Amino acid sequence: MPVMLAPVPNAIDFSDKKVLIADDVADTGKTLKLVRDFCLGTVAEVRSAVIYEKPQSLVECEYVWQRTDRWINFPWSVLPPCRKSGT
Repeated sequence: MPVMLAPVPNAIDFSDKKVLIADDVADTGKTLKLVRDFCLGTVAEVRSAVIYEKPQSLVECEYVWQRTDRWINFPWSVLPPCRKSGT
């Protein structure tokens, strides 16, 4: 279950602002929902954008590159970190 760790941002008045929440994948959608719910009521509009959206996601994103139910391997998740040559 996603949680917001301290320091939690102050919910200041952004009532005239539009917020775009971006993530790589909406799998369960729990993280997107947490952030969206935090923003609701303090901003004018909240939308989300993801590369991939899974059918079981709690949040239906407004901007999606591809919808899939397949497992996704991102390069930053499966490849080792880059290093300088010779080290």
